[in-house]
Amino acid sequence: MAQDSNEILQELRQANPDRNIQTLVSPEFARYGVVYTGYDLTEVNAYMDDVITIPTEKNIYNTTNEKLEALSEIQKIGTDIYAGMQIQAGECAGQSTSLTAVEYHQGSELNIFQTDVVMILGKRSDFITGEFAADKKAKLFFVPRGSVVEFFSDTLHYSPCKVHPAGFKFIVMVLKGTNEVLSSNFKSNNPMIIKQNKFQVVHAVRQDKIDQGVKVGVTGKLVTITPLTD
Repeated sequence: MAQDSNEILQELRQANPDRNIQTLVSPEFARYGVVYTGYDLTEVNAYMDDVITIPTEKNIYNTTNEKLEALSEIQKIGTDIYAGMQIQAGECAGQSTSLTAVEYHQGSELNIFQTDVVMILGKRSDFITGEFAADKKAKLFFVPRGSVVEFFSDTLHYSPCKVHPAGFKFIVMVLKGTNEVLSSNFKSNNPMIIKQNKFQVVHAVRQDKIDQGVKVGVTGKLVTITPLTD
């Protein structure tokens, strides 16, 4: 018999006794986003289950998936959240267990989760002189599978942390053009811009991104989650 989300959360808290893992109904979460109910995700979840495979290493992120975007419920959610603005939707899946970077966008990000995850979040108001002390300022939230969540534009976020050994899988919906590659003639004095409408800094452990020119700005001890075991 499948476990309910409350049982999973209790096991997750036991596996991470040093972490304060809150829920989406916690009053604290209202600062970071809002949860939506009433959408029929049957077709959306079927597509994600049948077509999108969780990689065994690293993460994948496809900024725009035309077949996913064509699904009627994705269009309905996009209309309700973005009020006529053009959107894009793509899949993200992987194996993350820690917060190795934070980013934000001008405009909310809407996520539809096909697996349980832990989101590690911050606020732009906690960005002090280009640095985010994640080990002191970040808040952790358990997000059960099936959740439809809007994260506000001033919410610092990055890849979820997996709860189960298989990894995580979810849909990313943003304003069209977000996270796409910058044009060759793009110029800016803002060192946090790494892609279109994507402002990001990383923890010192991400030498791969540092080598690409991304600035270090997530400070303190790496915030890590211990996932459940089978």
